Amino acid sequence: MSRKELKVELKSLAEKIRETKTELKKYQKENGGCDGGFYMPLYRLRYEYRHKHIAYCQLRGRTYEEIESKSTRNSPDFTYIKEIMDANREIPQDVRACA
Repeated sequence: MSRKELKVELKSLAEKIRETKTELKKYQKENGGCDGGFYMPLYRLRYEYRHKHIAYCQLRGRTYEEIESKSTRNSPDFTYIKEIMDANREIPQDVRACA
């Protein structure tokens, strides 16, 4: 996988998050405030997006402090971020040793 594919995946996740939030709000409006089982899928999508976004930005050279400058109570899972980064590192195609 490459950074370009990771970016496409981030866009897809963002779209799914927007759709799920819209469905949740519609369901709550029609059924008097209950969640209808939308919170857990929304939580999973947000979790996945956050970690992939951090990995994508770090692959592009940003530091964690630049990505999430505001202090948050929930720190991300850095081992999961490292796994994503390792899976998405671009391997140089034509590397030649100069002697």
